[in-house]
Amino acid sequence: MTFVALEGFSGTGKTSLALKMERMGWLRLQESAHAVDRDVPLADRADTAADYSLLGATMTYSSIIASRRYERDIVSEGYLLSDLAYAKIRMERGKSTAYPQMLPLVKEILSEPRLRPDLYIRLKAGAETIESRQRGKDDREKNLTEFFRTRYYTALDEIHEELGEERVETVETDSDVDATLGVVVAVLEKRRVVTA
Repeated sequence: MTFVALEGFSGTGKTSLALKMERMGWLRLQESAHAVDRDVPLADRADTAADYSLLGATMTYSSIIASRRYERDIVSEGYLLSDLAYAKIRMERGKSTAYPQMLPLVKEILSEPRLRPDLYIRLKAGAETIESRQRGKDDREKNLTEFFRTRYYTALDEIHEELGEERVETVETDSDVDATLGVVVAVLEKRRVVTA
């Protein structure tokens, strides 16, 4: 069975793609931003406590992943490294101090083979696509600064390198979700990541 983590800035289509995969029989795990209480601030409004809350929400999936890993294909909207990328950016901006404590914890979790994704699929879209999709989000989920949009992917690259998580494929998501799903299926076949 396959465990895929979708990574991408808000508006790149993680949820739409994961919902399509769920309809194909995959177990879908929502992004931490959707799993925490609505009082937890997100994006450029988040702080240290929010970073811990978001990581905690993702970590609650660990037991689900561990128990279902070899029974069912799993797709996660974001995962531990996405939480780290946002925490790193907030640390650089002086909004959070959580990142240095989060990093070794995530490293420990990923040392458990069952909790490591088979593949990270990095979703990217053009600025116009992201802006259009963000218009449909509620204000809480919107990333309001250009800095977050541009820094997210470089922070993610740095974290992937530091943690040795090298199984990454990039998929452009400017087209519709069915076309994106076709590309993802082709990537899984190319990578020989077998699904049920």
